[in-house]
This record gives sequence, structure tokens and C-alpha cells, in this order.
Amino acid sequence: MSPELLYLLRRQIRTSGPMRFDEFMNLVLYSDPHGYYRSHVPGADSDYRTSPSLTPWFGRLVYKHLVTTWEALGSPETFTVAEAGAGNGDLAASAVAEADGAFSEALHWVFVDPVDTVAGLQKSRFGSASRFAWAQDLSELSGITGVVLANEVLDNFPFRIFEVRSHGPVEVRVDTVRHHLAEVPFPVGEEVEALIAPALDHLEEGDRFELRTNVDRWVVQAAKVLDRGHLLVVDYGDLEPDIWTRRPSGSMVTYKRGELGFDPLQEVGDADITAHVNFSSLTRAAQDAGLKPGPLQTQRDWLQTLGIKDVVAEYRRLESKAQAEARHGDYLSLMSERSRVEMLAGRGGLGDYLVFTAER
Repeated sequence: MSPELLYLLRRQIRTSGPMRFDEFMNLVLYSDPHGYYRSHVPGADSDYRTSPSLTPWFGRLVYKHLVTTWEALGSPETFTVAEAGAGNGDLAASAVAEADGAFSEALHWVFVDPVDTVAGLQKSRFGSASRFAWAQDLSELSGITGVVLANEVLDNFPFRIFEVRSHGPVEVRVDTVRHHLAEVPFPVGEEVEALIAPALDHLEEGDRFELRTNVDRWVVQAAKVLDRGHLLVVDYGDLEPDIWTRRPSGSMVTYKRGELGFDPLQEVGDADITAHVNFSSLTRAAQDAGLKPGPLQTQRDWLQTLGIKDVVAEYRRLESKAQAEARHGDYLSLMSERSRVEMLAGRGGLGDYLVFTAER
């Protein structure tokens, strides 16, 4: 636990009273220099095991999606991918490495990240290439023809937590009790009563759920950025009412060195904090922003349309050839990579992630 963050939390609670959980997340994840995302470099920590870091084939298959989109837009001279929360840039590296011909000339990639250390890592990897650019916020961009991309990003957006009680819902806030951080119930504010009402119709006493209030603003920004193209979001989550009923204790978890946890108050500044994305809410936000949402797919189904079965089949063919020729090292290497590719579409894992698009 970061003593600096603990001091800041206690001071703010003394000044302003019990802290909303989204405010707590903002401080422990993003405050400079001790917040989790400021002090944990992507790629150096096992917490950041995403599809692009598992195997370059995720980026290669996303590349096929980008080419198809470019062609559908009439093969414009400039095609921009604005990627939010790109981490160390594995997705971009794998996708751009595939680019050739006219699409390679058209493709530009903008990394959108508010954390300077992460942007610095990306610049050290891509900075010499003219096709790459950087922004701290989507609001810095405009007039894009292409794709606004967020892969495993929205799950980290700060959220508020609510609990159903016999007398009605309460908000779960963070306070100090005998010098320790602790959860405390707090009256629900009028500004969120209508927003949480749908969840209350499906939950019972003791159940919990999360509410993100800043996803709508982010979608509005994405819509303003797009002149032509679409928003592409890949993340774990669910639709209403399953987002609540399948996880009646809430979906909030922490990750520290790849290990799952459930108490963010014990790992301040040392653990990531996430929760499932409400794709019904995301759909409404996109519609309100003037975008046209497409059919929701699992990552498994989406990657199948991009040819992942052919990739797996080719690896199996190469494995058989290596085995027949007694090239045992090559055989093991090929089998290992095939296993990683299959994990992208695996049931009960990455394959169950959802893929959301919304067109301009």
C-alpha cells in the first residue's frame, strides 16, 4: 500500500467527508506520481495480460478488420486509428507490421493516453515513424476518417458502487474508521436515482452493482472525433439485466501481479481496479451521441469472421510437418503459439469478451 496515497485519501476524507468510489479510483489509479497507472509500466507487470500482449495474431486479425473498414469507406487517402489506453502498443505494432500497399500509405495511428510515462514508452517504441502521433485526450482530435478503438479500456473507467438495503438503496463510499479505510453506506443522491432504478428492479437485499457515469462523456467525445468510420470497443461485460443478475455481489475486482482480489482498500496504489462494462448503457450512449450501434458479438465470433480458424488450421498443418520431420523444437514452438491463438477465442476466457461497434 502506498503511504503517500493513503495520506492523500485520509486528508481528502477529513476535508470533504466519505469519498465516492469513483473519486477513490481516480485518486488511487491516476494521481501523479503514486497512482497505479503512473507507477506501473505496461509490459513490465503481469497485470497487463491483454489479447494483444498474448499473441501478435490479435493485432494481425484486427488489421484485417481495419483494411475492410478502409475499403468500405472508399479507400480514403488518410485512415486514422485513434487508440485509447494502448498500453505498450502491442496491438498497434502487430497491426501496422501487416500494412502494405495503398492502405499502408493511408494508415495513421494516434495513441490517446493521459499518462505521460505510458506515452513515453510508446514514443520510445514508435516515435521515429511518421505514421504515429500522440494525444492526451480524444478532445484534442477532430475530423477523423477511420476508427476510434478501445481494447480493454472501459473496464478501468471509474465507477460508483451501490447496495440494495431493506429500506432502499445506499451508495458505498470510502471513509476512515479508527485510522483505517473502510466502506460506509451513504444516502443515494437525487442525481443518480433514475440511473440506478433499472438495476433495483432485478436485485435483492444485500446485492451490489456498479454505475459508470463518465462512459457517456467519452462516447460523446468519440462521436465528435469521427467524421466517417466507427467506434470499436472490445471488453469484458454484459447486457442488462444480466450485468446485474449474474453477479449479484457486483463485478468489481482487483488485479495485482496477475492475482485476483476483491478488496481495493487493502491494495491502494498497488493493484488495478476493474468492473464489467455495461454494454446496454454503452449502446444508449452511442445512440444519444448520434452513432449507429451494430450487432454485439463475442470476441470469439468476431475473430472467426476475421479468419482465426484458418490461422489455427495452418499452425496444425505446420505442427504435423515439423513432427514428421523430427524438428521437435519447431513443433513445440508452433504448438505453443497455436495454443495462444486459440486462447483469443476460448470459452470462459478472452473469447467471451464482447465486441461493440457504432458507426458515424
